[in-house]
Amino acid sequence: MAYRIVILTKQIEAPFLVQFIKNENPGIEVNAVLNESELRQQIGDQGSDTRLISFNSPIIIPKDVLDSLGPTAYNIHPGLPKYPGTYPVAFALKDHASSYGATAHEIIEKVDAGRIVLVSETNISTDISLQQLTELAFELATQVFSQIAIHCANSSESLPTIDRQWVGEKSSKKTYLQMCKLPANASSAYIANLRRICGDDLVFP
Repeated sequence: MAYRIVILTKQIEAPFLVQFIKNENPGIEVNAVLNESELRQQIGDQGSDTRLISFNSPIIIPKDVLDSLGPTAYNIHPGLPKYPGTYPVAFALKDHASSYGATAHEIIEKVDAGRIVLVSETNISTDISLQQLTELAFELATQVFSQIAIHCANSSESLPTIDRQWVGEKSSKKTYLQMCKLPANASSAYIANLRRICGDDLVFP
């Protein structure tokens, strides 16, 4: 069986990511999947020859799927290593972060814990808006994907890791929603700041 790539992503991005890899290596087999069921079906009995790249996907890869893969699987995380977990953009806004980025790392059973292979980071305004940072995060993640994809399109070998570590508390949907709940008698300034962080997910008491 020939080395092949499966991209786990969202429908809107799928054709562009597949085409990027095909442009880099027209001879490689590359397919996109949108959920766990499609992923399992696509891998089938070819796991030992299949490289998985996860991009902008909330799906957690089950251990048995990871164990079936041969080439190292990679995830593109739209945040810096200090923002592991979900909703990294919101937590960066909460911190009034002065920089932001995207991270590529090996996928292991534990979420956002695999060895890091690439980080793209840039300075940002501490009062950047939710929409602006969301768009920047996607742009940076796309740039990281392109670098990872160029390697993966041409080699089944693992990328070298870099000297960056995951730090900080791992966020979840639960911690995000808790953060977005307004306390009773919140000031107008507090409400405005939390709306900047949470957008339409802001919850009034």
